[in-house]
Amino acid sequence: MKKNVVASFILASVVALSLAGCGSSESSSAPAADSSASQAASSSDSASGAQEITLNAKNFEFDQKEIHVKKGDKVKLTLANSEGMHGIEIPDFNVNIQGDGSAEFTADKAGEFEFKCSVMCGAGHDTMTGKLIVEE
Repeated sequence: MKKNVVASFILASVVALSLAGCGSSESSSAPAADSSASQAASSSDSASGAQEITLNAKNFEFDQKEIHVKKGDKVKLTLANSEGMHGIEIPDFNVNIQGDGSAEFTADKAGEFEFKCSVMCGAGHDTMTGKLIVEE
């Protein structure tokens, strides 16, 4: 009997930890900003001339669904995890950030390029996508 209780406790703990990978299902009480306002607030130019963009990840979503840059721009992309553990991958520009961190690249080709979470974070992982739009 005692072994069954211990085994049940361990199983419940493992399930709870695996479900917590990407954050809770509770939503923030703060109003959501539209993606253009978010990008304007989190994009700037650095001293090195790179356009700095910060992307926040939480609850199976990035705070920006689209990132707009100009062809030829040097870009410094920073990922900040506010809930859960996430990453970002943009295969067309060889960007792969695991957890909080930054990567720099040159947007040397025009078009629309998918970005996605690169850390398996739970049930909503497949919906963590967006577009990098490189304009001429």
